[in-house]
Amino acid sequence: MKCNEIRNLVLAYLDSELDARTSQEIQLHLQTCAECAQLFEHEEKFNERLFGVLRAGQITPALWEQIEPRLRPKQRSAWPFARRRSLAVGSLAALLVAGMVAGFVVHHSRSSSLDLAQAVEKDHREVVEGKMRPQFAGALPGEIAKDLGERLDAAAFNAVPAAAGFHADGARLCQLNGVPVAWLMGHCDEVPVSLVVFKRKELDHFPNTRQRLETGEPIICTRTGRFQFAVRFAGDHVVCAIANTSKEMLESLLKSVPGPG
Repeated sequence: MKCNEIRNLVLAYLDSELDARTSQEIQLHLQTCAECAQLFEHEEKFNERLFGVLRAGQITPALWEQIEPRLRPKQRSAWPFARRRSLAVGSLAALLVAGMVAGFVVHHSRSSSLDLAQAVEKDHREVVEGKMRPQFAGALPGEIAKDLGERLDAAAFNAVPAAAGFHADGARLCQLNGVPVAWLMGHCDEVPVSLVVFKRKELDHFPNTRQRLETGEPIICTRTGRFQFAVRFAGDHVVCAIANTSKEMLESLLKSVPGPG
């Protein structure tokens, strides 16, 4: 697919409305095209800010009277200018209009990036860029095990996916927003994957994620930047995965992770 075709699908892609084959084509393109990847990232962050405003604000008739005239195009606008304007405000108009419907706002608030996803994304970028590498491969070294303390256990480093196609590269002990975590790195079909495991009691540092998980959903998925993110409970641990892959593939990968222990 060409850049212009990719960019026409940005909203459908971020809303997970495309079929698996098209999504995979877009993901492969974003790995090699920095300009398109940046555009997708900006659109994702714009959507998050917009829905944050909609969720926080109160929709009133007075507010709608101010918004509606700005969304309605003038009948005498010349085509080139109207076309340019529609491209500039199309997504904003659609989101604002849909935001007037409570159900639509709830749906997108559930799909917007979690606080945990945003925290993991920052370090996963360094993994993808080769700036963050494993400390060890194989069994947990004794010197690292001594540094775990009471907030993290050695079992957290055993959460390696059993899915076919996954190759483990190694792991390291990290701090994520002040939380000690086991950071496992690997590849799935040549795509870099990070798995982050920590004690369930540490979810107080990520209240948005804790609230979602406590609703009983077995796996929570969302997009953050150009990456797909998934998280679930595994006993008294939280296990999450992030990669530039499809939602279906990441869910399958996360389901294959054995409960630490």
